[in-house]
Amino acid sequence: MKYSSSELSPTPTPVSRALTPADAEDRVVIALDFGTTYSGIAYAFSNPGRKTEVVPIVDWPGLEGHRQPKVPTLVGYDPKDPTKFKWGGQVDWRNDAVHGVKLLLDPSQPRPMYLPTSNVKTELKKLPKDPVDVAADFMGAIYSHALSKIESASIKDYFHMCQKQFVLSVPAVWSDVAKDKTLRAAKKAGIHPVTLIKEPEAAALYTLHMHERALNKGDAFVVCDAGGGTVDLISYEITSTNPSLELAELVPGKGGMAGSLGLNKRFAEAVQNLVGDEQWVTLKKGVGWSKASTEFDKVVKTAFRGDVDENFYISFPSANLEDDEDEDLVGNCWTMSGRQVKGIFDPLITDIIRLVEEQVNSAQAKLQGRPIKAIFLVGGFGASLYLKSCIENEIPNIQVIQPDGAWAAIVKGAVLSRMKNCPTVTSTQAVRHYGTAAWTPYVTMRDKGQPQKLCPLEGINRVRMNTWYINMGEDLKRNRTIKFPFYRTVTVPYSPHELIFQDRLITSEAKVPPPYPGPDTKVNCTVTADFSHVKKARFKRKRGVNGIEYTEIHYNLVLSTDAANMKFSVEFNGKNLGSADASYE
Repeated sequence: MKYSSSELSPTPTPVSRALTPADAEDRVVIALDFGTTYSGIAYAFSNPGRKTEVVPIVDWPGLEGHRQPKVPTLVGYDPKDPTKFKWGGQVDWRNDAVHGVKLLLDPSQPRPMYLPTSNVKTELKKLPKDPVDVAADFMGAIYSHALSKIESASIKDYFHMCQKQFVLSVPAVWSDVAKDKTLRAAKKAGIHPVTLIKEPEAAALYTLHMHERALNKGDAFVVCDAGGGTVDLISYEITSTNPSLELAELVPGKGGMAGSLGLNKRFAEAVQNLVGDEQWVTLKKGVGWSKASTEFDKVVKTAFRGDVDENFYISFPSANLEDDEDEDLVGNCWTMSGRQVKGIFDPLITDIIRLVEEQVNSAQAKLQGRPIKAIFLVGGFGASLYLKSCIENEIPNIQVIQPDGAWAAIVKGAVLSRMKNCPTVTSTQAVRHYGTAAWTPYVTMRDKGQPQKLCPLEGINRVRMNTWYINMGEDLKRNRTIKFPFYRTVTVPYSPHELIFQDRLITSEAKVPPPYPGPDTKVNCTVTADFSHVKKARFKRKRGVNGIEYTEIHYNLVLSTDAANMKFSVEFNGKNLGSADASYE
């Protein structure tokens, strides 16, 4: 197999002619679901007066003859030249292929105790590149392939004429740092500008689009997006059905690292315990482990229904394993009992049920007694009938629905999120507190015991306090902006460089937002606001108590809540000065 090259074969950029008023609405929306284990792309043309048809890419290099809406998220680098790589179905993952790179974009996510111990730093060191660059290589390859497929399935001139809109899905539990890294990877891959959407939100849009006629205003439901790496829970209420469905998040979403990749890791741990450490080292290098892991992934995981009396047969061809009749390992074949499979599943199932119950309970409390209509189970792991039956047993009074095409629900819903007359989410719930820490006049009754700092220009003591502008659980209306007011003083004379301000946005996940900086607060990002190009006459000039002249600048950092990620701009004297750069590292 030939390797593609991240340098010699750059991602092609689609060429678009200038649109005229007559065809300005003609556009194509392209969505990428960049997953931990599998990724997919779907698209739709938006034409005035034409019904939306979302089309997933189903033909992939290396998977010829197997039409499916997703391709393995694998990257195999040329050991002699890391600029060259194979991807997806072209990759034999045994040859030091990179898998699960998505999780390395957010290494701060807590790993459950039931998963085999892994060292994130060690995993990062094994990569031939920074995880952002690895993700960019994969995104660029899948995107380039998708463009060629879309172009070949449409009239080429029309495709190039259409405006291109890109959507990229991210887990609801993703940190702002991880969202930023995902965006950077997409930009390096040539996918820019791009809108982020939360994965369970995208899944909800697709699911409701399919069930639109069966829903009414006031209906509430929970979406459980169980994928390869993460499991996300979000609850919604339908706030309007005319002219199209409108949804609002009920309570903050929750999630964790209980994805189906954990089943594979627990299976590998079970095989290692079965054959012993010495045989395990040899087994991993041969075709026997490749065959066995594929058999578990493709057959056992999907076929298991919870029957502890059922047997599954795992083959290790050419492995030359020692027979162990007590453990039912004979002739390189392990007779795996249903009870053993259940033991692999159950810790993850228990964790997912806990997350579902927490989301249901929170949503029902918000609804004040009104019922939850259904739990929608989507994602690759969400297709498990065993998972569905377990949730039904624990929560028998709510219908659990596995929509048709649930595996591709996210990428299809991401496309629908940018289409007219399709379901829309009008408000979301803040999952943490957001604010700033700044020096404010010291008040004895309030600030006793807190460190003080003398401000020489004003001749007063100040104390550093947190000001929270977004509170956990707060409704964040789409298309709404939130303003973070700032105040700066700069002594005269000053250089243009002194008018470039860096402000830190802080977060907290404490139930009650802390009033002062401490262990319950952390820096989310640093936002840079540049006033060096603003005319000096627009600034207020003052003289301090010590006679020193200074300039006083009041401004707002404006946060947009329209997408899954935060976007900042600067407002001064009521006018927008442009975007502000946010740094997350």
